[in-house]
Amino acid sequence: MSEKYFRGRITFINNDKKKATIEYVTNNKTKTIQAVIDDKQQEKYTQLKLIKKPHRFLVGDNVKFIIKKSSQHVFFADHVLYEFNNALEVLLNKAHTENKFLGYIKIIDADYFIKEIDSYLFFPLRISKYEIAPTVDEVQKLVSFKMINIEKPEKIIAELYNHHYTPGFLLAVKQFKKEEIIQAVVKKIAPFAVFVELTDSGLESKISMDEIINEKIKNEEIKIDTILQVKIIHLTNDRIVVAIQ
Repeated sequence: MSEKYFRGRITFINNDKKKATIEYVTNNKTKTIQAVIDDKQQEKYTQLKLIKKPHRFLVGDNVKFIIKKSSQHVFFADHVLYEFNNALEVLLNKAHTENKFLGYIKIIDADYFIKEIDSYLFFPLRISKYEIAPTVDEVQKLVSFKMINIEKPEKIIAELYNHHYTPGFLLAVKQFKKEEIIQAVVKKIAPFAVFVELTDSGLESKISMDEIINEKIKNEEIKIDTILQVKIIHLTNDRIVVAIQ
């Protein structure tokens, strides 16, 4: 067929097979066609300068594409290029004023996603380093989430409002709030930091390198398995930093 571009809308995405169904109209008839939407193709189109940056396709995306025929004489959509998504725009507008949505957790190839309840749009779900991941039994429950990176639609991810953290992290939160002095065992020494394991919680942390610590390392006051007295000085759900006391 000729290199003519058609326009349509993605109505279904099979994340397991990296395929999508596109609905389009030709000669006043509504038709559907299949397309591959893997990351390799997006990188290829970027190199060919067909697109400025890779796009993560969503249900509701309006796209343009070329119809081609495979060696098995099956028609498919090629050169699928994203144009716009009205449903996503609605969610983004809401996120700027009230960033709270409802959806269902989906597990695909061991990766976690959120399907927004009204638009059916899928977003990758961020599970923080110290968070207990949802179980298969929990995926049927309606959950509240917020959208992260709303200024960069191609990088949007979801984050749950209600987190289930590991016991070790919850202990570290208490120690951080109370400014407790705790013990840590040196596990690794790198040029930029000393990596330790917090004895009580079992969590990994690091001590940023400075002249004093570097001198202690040279004098072997700090080495592998050394027990240090430390205090947590920075804590997020992805990162813990301690300082020697």
